[in-house]
Amino acid sequence: MTSLANTPAPAPARAGPRRLRRNLTLTIGIVITAAFIAIALASFLYLPHNPNVPRIPDRLLPAGSSGYLLGTDALGRDIFSQLMVGARTSLLVGAGAALISLLVGTVAGLSAAAFGRLTDETISRSADIMLSIPGMVTALVLAATIGSGALTTILALSAFFTPSFTRVIRSAALSVMEEDFVIAARLYGRPTWFILLRHVLPNVAGVMIVQFTLYFAAGILTEAGLSYLGVGVTRPSISWGMMLNEAQQQVGISSPLAMWPGLAIVMVVLGLNLLGDGLRDVLDPKLARRSS
Repeated sequence: MTSLANTPAPAPARAGPRRLRRNLTLTIGIVITAAFIAIALASFLYLPHNPNVPRIPDRLLPAGSSGYLLGTDALGRDIFSQLMVGARTSLLVGAGAALISLLVGTVAGLSAAAFGRLTDETISRSADIMLSIPGMVTALVLAATIGSGALTTILALSAFFTPSFTRVIRSAALSVMEEDFVIAARLYGRPTWFILLRHVLPNVAGVMIVQFTLYFAAGILTEAGLSYLGVGVTRPSISWGMMLNEAQQQVGISSPLAMWPGLAIVMVVLGLNLLGDGLRDVLDPKLARRSS
């Protein structure tokens, strides 16, 4: 007779192609996100102008000027080229911070849910302590000790996001640990690491993916704020927040200088949030069963 522990864990309900096509939110999110990723990748292959080289005779040209699609800044540097380079920097920082938070938070959250009360209390209280420290303070401390830049921003955002990610994964894992198939696996004598990898992790994967997209968006937005304040990315690297910082001196003289990076931030964050909402609707087993 086949043991219950050998029975595969019930997989979350999967959305068919028709349901994916009908999810307009997910479609719009994918299109917007893919467009910005394409722009970021294209910046490695082609840039209309060097975004760090001043051209004083061409300063403050309006959008649509000859050779300058979106015009130039106060030093004659091409805005469109800066936006392209800023896309790869902002996406790299956001994705890097979200990925580190995903890896560390998943390990910590699963450990807290599975390895007893002492481990759970230690990880949970550590997460609470880290959450009590504002991310801006962490960024300022790191900038003062190792210098500002993309790496510093990624580390600061990771330290800020990981505790929240840990708590979300812990909550989802605790819910799965109470399911009958996990209890049966325990009775059958399966080791904890096997239960986590075979039964728990596949059932919290949807939560992980959705949280990754949301923290990706939050990372881009927070990086823009840090760079705007001067403790994030600085030249010769370029980010959209840094472009906003440089454009503030020209507000009222050439307002589009602040409009273009601001619009880019709004659009990519909107796209990632729509992507996260769409993935939640598709990957949530309850919503999938209700739709079917």
